Amino acid sequence: MEEYQKRVIAEKAELDLKIIKLATFIHSDKFDNISAKKQDILYHQLTVMMEYSKSLCMRMDSFKSTFTLTN
Repeated sequence: MEEYQKRVIAEKAELDLKIIKLATFIHSDKFDNISAKKQDILYHQLTVMMEYSKSLCMRMDSFKSTFTLTN
């Protein structure tokens, strides 16, 4: 496995942990105590993070096809 592929895998793992933490906060009682504007920003951030995670997943899927084609 190439070094850049390892970095993408590590980045996705770290991002997915952050997604879990943010989603957990959004579903907590503490979330209800912040302003609606801040709530909207955090919802937007979570959406963008999830899209980014999907992009990294697509990149990882391409590693598999590259590996299959070359080996």
